[in-house]
Amino acid sequence: MRNLSLIRFVFVLILLSATEFSIAQTDQTKLQPVTRAFALTNATVVQAPDRTVTNTTVVVRNGLIVSVGKNIDIPLDAQIVRADSLYVYAGFIDGLSQAGVEKPGGNQRGTDTSRFSARSKYNPADPPNAVAGIQPDAEVRQFLNPDLKSVEELRKIGFTASHVVPYGKMLTGSGALVLMGGDSPDAMMLRDDMSLFSQFQGADRLYPATVLGMMAKWRDLYRQAEISKAYETKFSENPSGLERPVYDRVIAAFYPVIDGNKIVYFKTPSVLDAYRAFTLQSDLSFPLVLAGLKQGWDLIDKLKSTNTRVFLSLDLPEDAKTKKNEAAEADSTKTTKNEKEEAPTFMTETEKKALEARQDAFRKKYETQPQMLQEAGIAFGFSTLEADTKDIRKNLQRMVKSGLSEAAALTALTTAPAAIMGVSDMLGTVDAGKIANMVVTTKPYFEEDSSIKYVFVDGKMYEYEVTEKKTDKKETDTSGK
Repeated sequence: MRNLSLIRFVFVLILLSATEFSIAQTDQTKLQPVTRAFALTNATVVQAPDRTVTNTTVVVRNGLIVSVGKNIDIPLDAQIVRADSLYVYAGFIDGLSQAGVEKPGGNQRGTDTSRFSARSKYNPADPPNAVAGIQPDAEVRQFLNPDLKSVEELRKIGFTASHVVPYGKMLTGSGALVLMGGDSPDAMMLRDDMSLFSQFQGADRLYPATVLGMMAKWRDLYRQAEISKAYETKFSENPSGLERPVYDRVIAAFYPVIDGNKIVYFKTPSVLDAYRAFTLQSDLSFPLVLAGLKQGWDLIDKLKSTNTRVFLSLDLPEDAKTKKNEAAEADSTKTTKNEKEEAPTFMTETEKKALEARQDAFRKKYETQPQMLQEAGIAFGFSTLEADTKDIRKNLQRMVKSGLSEAAALTALTTAPAAIMGVSDMLGTVDAGKIANMVVTTKPYFEEDSSIKYVFVDGKMYEYEVTEKKTDKKETDTSGK
C-alpha cells in the first residue's frame, strides 16, 4: 500500500513537471518572433514616382522588403501572392491626422467638457494650463487605440503611416509617426516625439480665447523656455551659488524646438492662419511646417521664399456633380408638382448662375492648388485631418483631373512626406531594406475603377474584397429598349 502511494506521488510530480515544461514551452513560443514571408510575383511595381518595373517580384520577410527584381530567389516558406495583373506602390504617408486617437471624453488632459464650471473655479485671465488647452508635454502614444475604426478606414484607402497628433486646443502635445497597423500603441509607433502640434483654437471663454491672446501666449511660453533653458545650462556647467532650477514640463516641452530638433506643425486651414504662423515663426525662429492647409494659392511666393514645408488638406469642397446629384435627389423627395413650383426663391436665374460660377471657380482653386505648388517647385504632402475618409480617393482623382500629374500626386503621397519627416531611409519607395509598407491595386491607383486588393503594414498583409464597379445601364444597354 505504501509502495502504491509512493508511485502515485512520483506520477503526480512527473505530471506537474511535464505541465510546467509545456507551459514554459508555450510561453517561449509566444516570445519567439514569427517569420512573416511573402512573395508578390510578376507584378507591375511602382518603386518610386519616376521608377516603374514590370513582371517583377517583391519579397517581404519580417516586416522588411528583402528584394525587388526579376528572376530572384523566392524563400521556400514564403506565401506566394500571384500579382500578374496587379500594381504595387509604396504605402502612402499622411502628413497630419488623428487616426487611432481616442476622442476627448473627459479623460484626456485639457479636453474636459466642464469649462463653465472651470470659469467659476479659476481666474479666467490666468487659468491652469490643462484647463486652457496648453499641453505641449502630452504624448500622442497615451491616447492611441489600434482598434479604432479610423485606423482601418485610413489603411483601407492605402495609407500605411500617419503623423498623428492628440486632440486639444492651442497646444495639444507631441505628434508621432504611427503605423496604421499593430496590436498595441507601442507596436504602432514608428517615430515618437516627432513634432509639437499647435493650432489657433482658443480656450472656451478663458485666456487665451482669442487669436491675439494665443499669439501672445505662444511668445510668452517660448521666451520663458529660452530663459529657463539657458539658466539650466548655466547651472549644469557650474551650480555654485545658483538656485536649483525649477522644472516645468510645459516649458521644458519647448526645449527641443529651441534646439531645432523638433518641428512645430501648425494647423493652418486658411491663408490668414498661415500668415499668423509665419509671424510667430519670424519672431521666434522655430522650425515650421504648415499642415492641413486648404487655401494656399495666395501663399505660393511666401512658401517658396521661406522654403516652408507644407501638407495640403485632402478636405475639398463638394464637387459640382455631387452637389447637383444630391440636389436632384432631394428634389425628387417632394410629393407634388405644386410643392416644386411654390418653393420660395430669393434669387433670379441670372443671380443663381453668377453664384454657381463663383462657387465653381472657388472649387477649382482647391482642385488646382497642388498643381500650382508643383509648378512653383514647392515640395508638399497631403493631410487627411478633417477630410471624410470616403471622399479622399475621389478628391485625389479630382486633383489629377484638374492638372496635377499622377507622378506628382504619388510624390505627395510617398517620397515627399517621407523626406519632410526625415524617414526616407525607412519609407516612401519599394526598395530592399525599406519597411514593408505597400499598397497593391487592381489597376493604376488614380484610375476611377481601380480597387485596392492588399495593403501591407510593417510586413503584415491585409486583404480586401474587390468589387466590380457598377456600370450605368444607359451606357451598356444598346438594345434600344
